[in-house]
Amino acid sequence: MRLIVTVFMTLDGVVEGPGFDEHRDGRNAWALRVQTEEDEAYNEGQLFAADALLLGRRTWQIWAAFWPTATGALADRLNAIPKYVVSNTLTRAGWTNSTIVSGDVKRRIEDLKAQPGGELVVYGSPGLVDHLLKDELVDEYRILVYPVVLGGGKRLFRDRIATHHLRLVRSRTFGSGVVLLAYEPEAVAPAGPYVEQYAWTQEQIRSLEAAEDVDRILATILFTDVVDSTGRAVAMGDRAWKKLLDHHHEVVRGEVARWLGRNLEFTGDGTMAVFDAPTRALRCAFGLVKELRALGIEVRAGVHTGEIERRIEGLGGIGIHIAARVLGHAGAGQVLVTRTARDLATGTDLEFRGFGTVALRGVPGRWELFEASLARSTASSS
Repeated sequence: MRLIVTVFMTLDGVVEGPGFDEHRDGRNAWALRVQTEEDEAYNEGQLFAADALLLGRRTWQIWAAFWPTATGALADRLNAIPKYVVSNTLTRAGWTNSTIVSGDVKRRIEDLKAQPGGELVVYGSPGLVDHLLKDELVDEYRILVYPVVLGGGKRLFRDRIATHHLRLVRSRTFGSGVVLLAYEPEAVAPAGPYVEQYAWTQEQIRSLEAAEDVDRILATILFTDVVDSTGRAVAMGDRAWKKLLDHHHEVVRGEVARWLGRNLEFTGDGTMAVFDAPTRALRCAFGLVKELRALGIEVRAGVHTGEIERRIEGLGGIGIHIAARVLGHAGAGQVLVTRTARDLATGTDLEFRGFGTVALRGVPGRWELFEASLARSTASSS
């Protein structure tokens, strides 16, 4: 049998929730809103031409919840056709004519393809398609592209997979605006004359790097968040917690402004602010710990000095991520800083105690952290 992958896809590549199945943001039924009798006839014809279905666990569960009690020719066909569900966790497949495929899935699917018949069709199932693509088991992709930009959801092809070349074998445009694109795998990568013609020279690369560096600045980033905010919210109740969080935001705004911070962002109970010097960021962090503790709120802070990128939508770059990861190692009332921030901070009333060398998730290498504080005499007098 030929293994066919068929999917409904939005213009931004989403395959989740084309019908009334669950979508993480509730953006479902986007395909049904566009569907016409012409589209429906094509989809029914494809199903009736199939000899068996191969489904991922999640897709199978969605269909198994709907189709056994549905009526009509389509329901009858789906209930009758052999169905293979790929899962190493399912122990029972109660939907009629369903068989669990587990263990050495690649070999099991190769065995299915070796059976006599025409088409073994995969519907949706992006997680399964990812493995089929990697194992080079797909004979044809039939992608129905819908004139919808959904803005979020599971995509058919994941990030960071290997490059795969495909050959367009046919296409069709429906009156609804849906476009069918049918592809088959291409064994050899194409080699066109324009690869060499438009290759970048080293001088062009250096020119681009120089232009991009204009938008990079040296700054100190401060992240804070409330310790055990979930527990506090549950204990206090939504209304009281929201009121306390509003007070928290007021204190943060005032303290950041006092120390000339900018680009303040609130993410729930978390804060990000940017300063022109690590000393200002540290004094802001000390002030927040003290002022918020007076409200009965314990916070923690992470500080890093490094290069960040100015973007249209705000700030970004690895420096932001480093500061956020430093915060994750801090405990209640602690202000943790990287070595860079410690070495650049000035002030005889600042003290730094070694915290240890740690790995920061998603950041290369190991990082030496320090716990920052005010000198005891200064802290007691303040």
